Amino acid sequence: AATGPSSPLDHAGMHGYFGAEVLRLCRRMLGNSHDAEEARSETFLRAQQAAASWDGRPLRAWLLGIASHHCVDRLRRRALEGRLFDASDLAPDDLPAHAASPLSLLLARERSGQLEAALAVLDPKYRAPLVLRFLADQSYAEIAAALGVSEAQVAVLVFRAKAKLREALAGGASLRAGAKR
Repeated sequence: AATGPSSPLDHAGMHGYFGAEVLRLCRRMLGNSHDAEEARSETFLRAQQAAASWDGRPLRAWLLGIASHHCVDRLRRRALEGRLFDASDLAPDDLPAHAASPLSLLLARERSGQLEAALAVLDPKYRAPLVLRFLADQSYAEIAAALGVSEAQVAVLVFRAKAKLREALAGGASLRAGAKR
């Protein structure tokens, strides 16, 4: 018994079932809630317009692919327009935790907040491939096509992004450890 929308391409069903996940992806890629809301709306509009071309692959992957392509296009437009990337209004995710105890919920929120803060400081050229790879579950080939680079460049970008993310997370941990002393 599937728990997804009654008709796979039913707009209200898709939005209700996948809306939060698409919004999370857009927020992480674009860096702010307002742009993410617009991107989510555009994603579902494009999905309705492209319904005839749906190839039957998992609906989640198809929608996240549409969202990621749209977000990459928006990031490119930002770069062309010369605007600076501003992640100051990035709100923490309201992800439902998969833990039973209140302490586990608190720890999960703290880790999520740390990850969001670390992602927010990454340059978009590193953040985009990292989010596409690990949050949208895209292959290097899909990421390369979306970003207009080679698969080898994607591999380098993902490697460097993970290193920069580790540095950002370690920097936050060392700051907290220093504050406790």
